Order: sequence, then C-alpha cells, then structure tokens
Amino acid sequence: MANMTVENLTQTIDSADSERFFGGDRKVRRELSGPNSAQDPDLKGSPAVLGADQGKSFSDILRNSVEKVNEMQAQADTAIKELVAGRSKNIHETMLTIERADTSLKLMMQVRNKILDAYREIMRMQV
Repeated sequence: MANMTVENLTQTIDSADSERFFGGDRKVRRELSGPNSAQDPDLKGSPAVLGADQGKSFSDILRNSVEKVNEMQAQADTAIKELVAGRSKNIHETMLTIERADTSLKLMMQVRNKILDAYREIMRMQV
C-alpha cells in the first residue's frame, strides 16, 4: 500500500483484482464481483461481472465503498471483542480481520485524498 498511485489503483479496479487488497477472501471477492458470483465464486474479470456496475453513478459506487469499509471496521471491532472476552482463541484470524479493515481504510483515505485534490484543482481553474 505504500506505493499507492492512481495508475496502480486504476489497474486493480480494471482487472477486478480484489485479491491484491483482501488476500483472496472469497466472501469479499463475491461481494466485489457482483450478482453473477453466486453461481461461480471464482469468477472475476469477465465482461459480465465488470459490466454490472456500468449503470451506477459515481456517488453510488463511492457510497457502497464507504459502507463496505465500515462493515470491515465493524467486523474487526467484533473480532477484537470476541478475542478479549475469551470466546475466540484464533488470534491469527483476528489479526487478519484487523489488517483487512486497516488496509481498506487506508485505501479509502487515499481515494478520498485524490478526490479532494481533483476538486481543488477544478476550483483553481480559470474559466
């Protein structure tokens, strides 16, 4: 994540490579792939899946992304509480959940920063 650039982000989005950010979690991949993934969870990058979001507006996509990041943060919080309460002994899964939430939050913050930079640049333009 340290080398996050717009080109890397664009390539990842265009290739639908969610494994790069989420470590191959099938549930996350299914959620990111769209409705066709219910039949084939390993389906990714096909035109049918990539074309599923073409009718959505930018604000809808952004809102959905923020909601997914919020869900991941809530899952990490729940995993920490379960571990501390002694109901879970799997520290490895807890750490993976925390890292996924942290990585998704960092990615969201980078996207937010790029959007704000673009907005500021547009505001500086003289008409």
